[in-house]
Amino acid sequence: MIEFFPPITILILVFIASISWKMYLFSFKQFAWHDRVFSSNLSIWKAGDLIQCGWDFLLNLWDEIAFPELTRAHFTPTSPCEVVYTKFFDEKFLALANRMVYQRYSTYNNVLKYFVSFEIPQLLSRESKAKWQIKKLKLNEVSTPLNESKQNLVIIPDNRSRENQLSDFFSQQWVTHLYSTDTQNRKDTNRREIKKSKVWIIVATQSEVFQPFNNLWTIAFVDWYKRYYHNQQDPRYNISEVIKKMQNLWDCGVIWLNNIGLIK
Repeated sequence: MIEFFPPITILILVFIASISWKMYLFSFKQFAWHDRVFSSNLSIWKAGDLIQCGWDFLLNLWDEIAFPELTRAHFTPTSPCEVVYTKFFDEKFLALANRMVYQRYSTYNNVLKYFVSFEIPQLLSRESKAKWQIKKLKLNEVSTPLNESKQNLVIIPDNRSRENQLSDFFSQQWVTHLYSTDTQNRKDTNRREIKKSKVWIIVATQSEVFQPFNNLWTIAFVDWYKRYYHNQQDPRYNISEVIKKMQNLWDCGVIWLNNIGLIK
């Protein structure tokens, strides 16, 4: 015999389910105990959305984060909230951030600094003024199997002597290079172009590999055995482990290069 619940019972069940479900928000302006992560029962936003609530900006980390038991602050809106950037972080980018926090027992405050600038108003202002120009890829000779229609990441040591060895490669207009010493304006511009698949060859030092790749095809890791690929600041990580996680998330190929001369 089939039993039908009255409408009021269904509403009560939905309400109980909604208050028991949690999502997590990262604040770019406020600290919450030791980190910037707040819990919330609101389910009106999607994973990776950037939300503005008054003067604060929040990244929706969704319902699974590293160390949720350490999140003690609850988010209560005190002003109207709206989504200002949908999919600011896509699922793969969020997964990589979560992995970095969990694996290195770090905080989202320390990890996300590698992923995006915390100066969100300035970032959004530059985004609205950007005029996109697709950089055409013209490869004369490349000794690694890079794909001309997808994104290819080349990781190099943060070492000026190595950079000089690749000066001819860097001088090509279709190569975008990312350095830790770049200005924030340049970092934001590079991030936009990578997210929108406007560049195809990205040469980066270890601290700049955390980019919102859209269709990553190949990672070429130069001098992978060198000790200077170990980050000594929180979060302490070995870039080799990060690459393995990126390979899993983007289902891309990895080339381990012992000789920097293989890149031309």
